[in-house]
Amino acid sequence: MLTRAETAMVKAEAGLKPALGGLVAAANRYVGWFHELDAWTQYWDIYHPETHGRYHFGNGTTEAGLLRRFVRHEQRPPAFNAWVRMALNLDGRHRFVEEARVPEVAAAVLEVDRLVSRLFRAYWGDASDPRVQEDYVNAMLCFGCDMLPPATERAARFADQDPRQEGAGRYTMEFDLAWFSCALHIEAVHAIYGVDEDHARRSLMLAGLAVGCSADYVWRGRRPSRQEYSRDFHTAYLLRNMGMEWAANFAAAAAEVHALFRIREWGRED
Repeated sequence: MLTRAETAMVKAEAGLKPALGGLVAAANRYVGWFHELDAWTQYWDIYHPETHGRYHFGNGTTEAGLLRRFVRHEQRPPAFNAWVRMALNLDGRHRFVEEARVPEVAAAVLEVDRLVSRLFRAYWGDASDPRVQEDYVNAMLCFGCDMLPPATERAARFADQDPRQEGAGRYTMEFDLAWFSCALHIEAVHAIYGVDEDHARRSLMLAGLAVGCSADYVWRGRRPSRQEYSRDFHTAYLLRNMGMEWAANFAAAAAEVHALFRIREWGRED
């Protein structure tokens, strides 16, 4: 028979799992989404070799890759530097908008956005639907907390000596700077298009990044986060509710991502 403390712990865990989308059916849907995104980007050589790494950093020979034009790799492109300075409140937004609208950068940003938009519609549907918003925020909470089922099939495709094998075995963010690289991309599209017919989807995805990054830093302890966050049900519930609010407010979602970046860089928000 369980003790009172053990019973309380079981109840707490039982309450946490639904809040984090822990049901098997939901988890499998979430895995499908993250697997497909990774298949076109990080693991293109296995799942989409026909792209030659176009939606990542290229193949090292014939394809340079779209991300090189606006995301950090060997060096920081101007758009990346402008986003960093904007997020750190060192520059205004105008410089980032200018860099995002440079023709070759804008072309790369929008081509990646078209891919993500197509995949999102296939897996989630209408981003303006509150049920879709709640489901997506839960997925990002799971992803940030590293609570999704293991990617066993994917990991098996890599040799033991391949440095990607460990990361391939989990559905979570492998490098924490990637949260902000994804945010940069969404904000770059917004700098180019403003509010268009796909704005709800971008707002939701940006909100999901704010939720997932916070969960990553708290549950996995990778970086400092807000002092009021703890590794508990209360924080999970709080992040979920704030994620729903951010999903309807692009500016607020962006401001939260920027605040998290300042905490990452400085250990404090300001």
